[in-house]
Amino acid sequence: MQKSLRILHIIPALNYSGGMESYVMNYYRNIDRDKVQFDFITHTKLDCSFENEILQNGGRVYKFPVFSMKNMPNLLQQIEEFFLEHPGYQIIHCHMANAAPFYFYIAKKYGVKHCILHSHQPSAADTITHKLRNIPLLYLGNRMATDRIACSKLAGDFLFRDKPFKIIRNAIDIKNFTFNPEKREKVRKELGLANHFVIGHIGRLTAQKNQLFLLDVFNEISSRIPNALLILVGGGEDEDRLRKRVEELQLKAKVKFLGIRSDVNDLYQAFDFFLFPSLYEGLGIVLVEAQCAGLEVLTSRENIPQEVKLTNHLSFMSLKKGYQCWAQFVVEHAKYKRYQDVSGIIEKGYDITREAVKLEEYYLSLT
Repeated sequence: MQKSLRILHIIPALNYSGGMESYVMNYYRNIDRDKVQFDFITHTKLDCSFENEILQNGGRVYKFPVFSMKNMPNLLQQIEEFFLEHPGYQIIHCHMANAAPFYFYIAKKYGVKHCILHSHQPSAADTITHKLRNIPLLYLGNRMATDRIACSKLAGDFLFRDKPFKIIRNAIDIKNFTFNPEKREKVRKELGLANHFVIGHIGRLTAQKNQLFLLDVFNEISSRIPNALLILVGGGEDEDRLRKRVEELQLKAKVKFLGIRSDVNDLYQAFDFFLFPSLYEGLGIVLVEAQCAGLEVLTSRENIPQEVKLTNHLSFMSLKKGYQCWAQFVVEHAKYKRYQDVSGIIEKGYDITREAVKLEEYYLSLT
């Protein structure tokens, strides 16, 4: 029996909280692993939530230090030693655009033929200092890549400029997210959400996701819908700042921090509305999941691809409109008919069972 083709993925982490991780794991679970197998290099101090699942399915996980310029000499040595000790890879798939130049340079030296650079975002970073660091690295990574993938046209145009790229969509396992009234009642009961209007948000607690603005929106909603609750799912560096802001707004009884969860598909069922005022997204896989769950969704007009609108339940609004306009929209659309209809999601190419075959064929075409 012919060995499966092993693809080495370079990724920041392998935890439940990240959209990038969800993207990769969705494909890993649905690809034919007799033909294509995934291995991973991660850059995190945190536990890898998906590690056991990957190992049980024949994949491998290699843990490297957090990616930073401070420990670059040690990191470069570790990358060099890795490819010296693991000479069998033909393809590496890098999801960290700022790390790509270092990996691609060393990988090519050890005979790797295909260095895929994957664009997940239409921005170099959240902060000015990180942008100044990343912009030259992104430029070099693009120049050194042999193949290019993006989750959307917006993300691809940003990173690859005039170079051709292939779009591999942020597809999901539709059956896990489709609206289920019975499951909704069960989850709401377990979480004590009965008789509440529940606004949900799933994402890393970080500047990019713009949760401080979200809290201002919710504060306004709460003054007009007394039984409103806000549930924040995810972890990140902004958690302490967000908790402090909740206390300042006297919303502690109305805002729940659920942390990093493995059952986000069930949580969507419990929500009544989904708010996502992100500053930028390559696509935003949570927006696909929320639409699949039949939720009314409001997201930012700025720097979020228009193709993420897969159903009539998703609306865009400029952040410049301010928190009061965002709150007004939620109040006006609070009573809507939630139903089970995933036809648009399937037709527009976001069914993972179909899209995984395309990625598998793409990898095999490179050999």
